[in-house]
Amino acid sequence: MTGADLIQMLSVLIEVIIAAGAVFIAVKKQKPFGWAVAATFALYVCFDLSRMGMIPFPAGMDAFLFLGANIAMLIAVCLMIQER
Repeated sequence: MTGADLIQMLSVLIEVIIAAGAVFIAVKKQKPFGWAVAATFALYVCFDLSRMGMIPFPAGMDAFLFLGANIAMLIAVCLMIQER
């Protein structure tokens, strides 16, 4: 495993931690945007693992994962703005 591989795995671990923290925000703090943030980072994890060859997705599926993650974050931002 190269240094770049280790950095990528660390990045995925951080994404998992962020997703878990977002679920905490959604459940314990009762902030609906937490679910959208959690979905975003869960999709980022799937995207990264797909690109690393650890999850076999059909060709081109990673583009849809990335698009879905960005749409989920857009929803999160809209929910944060509405909260004010």
